[in-house]
Amino acid sequence: MDVGRVLIAVAFLGVMLTAWGGSSGEEGKGRVVLYTSVDEPYARPIVREFEKRTGIEVVLKTDTEASKSVGLAERVRAEKDNPQADVWWSNEPFHTVALGREGLLVGYKSPSAGDVDAAYVGAGDLWAGVGLRARVIAVSGAAKEGGYVQGLSLADLTEPLLRGKVAMARPTAGTTGGHVAALFVVWGDEKATEYFKKLHENEVKLLGGNGPVAEAVGRGTVQFGLTDNDDVESARREGGKLAAGWPDQDGIGTLMIPTTVGLVKGSQNEAAAKKLIDYLLSSEVETKLIEVKFAGWSVRGAKNKDAPKAMKVDYQKVVEVMPRAVRKATGILEGRE
Repeated sequence: MDVGRVLIAVAFLGVMLTAWGGSSGEEGKGRVVLYTSVDEPYARPIVREFEKRTGIEVVLKTDTEASKSVGLAERVRAEKDNPQADVWWSNEPFHTVALGREGLLVGYKSPSAGDVDAAYVGAGDLWAGVGLRARVIAVSGAAKEGGYVQGLSLADLTEPLLRGKVAMARPTAGTTGGHVAALFVVWGDEKATEYFKKLHENEVKLLGGNGPVAEAVGRGTVQFGLTDNDDVESARREGGKLAAGWPDQDGIGTLMIPTTVGLVKGSQNEAAAKKLIDYLLSSEVETKLIEVKFAGWSVRGAKNKDAPKAMKVDYQKVVEVMPRAVRKATGILEGRE
């Protein structure tokens, strides 16, 4: 027997086994880039748990309160020919729908989204929702702190008694733009235009985001504010004295806002990206979002208790009118129209 040839054969076999099976020791390793407008204090622990379980490194990219998913969506567009993100996790559905319509997301039917209500799954599985937030009217004052105020309406914010005592974010910021556009869809152009004119006449204060609105209400700088439920909870944790109410529960209902997850077209790390998407869309992550009071309710309707009456609106239609509606409302509210 030629010992030299045997040794060479054994060495060759070892190399081949490493090439074929050695990856088992590296299973789950990899890197994925996540663009998210979910507030970092909520997103980061979830991402860290995923990293711990899978060994996959997640590069977390966030944005400022004022621009939120607006700025991140523009970044995805700018990187269209050389995508840098793998996974998109937005704090709302509107920019997600827009990115899908522009061909910047690709369909992925995650097994974790199998029990998500159809209303919170995008056409072609371009996105799915996890965790629901709601638009609320924040009310200043310690007397009602921690509770919900009943019987509020968006129309209340135009009452002369509240002149100069109401705040909202500029429609170009955060979820406010989606809410504005939803009102144009549900009410029609004429009624929505008239509403924003009344708000302007009532000297509504425009702030840089929903967080600042809740903070202003909590400090008593203003008496009422149009914001999101999680911003109210955050202001309370910081010592703000405020309560909140779901508007128009005997009418059109309030806008419900799922966070939305999608796979970016051209992802350089698709296998790892899909694993992250599966985790983000899981019931476990949704429960975490609810426990920390970022989300209030589940996208899996059977699990919801005491949920507010939701506005019946098609997110696709909202996205279609959103650029025009945001320009119109912003012009009116800033006194330019």
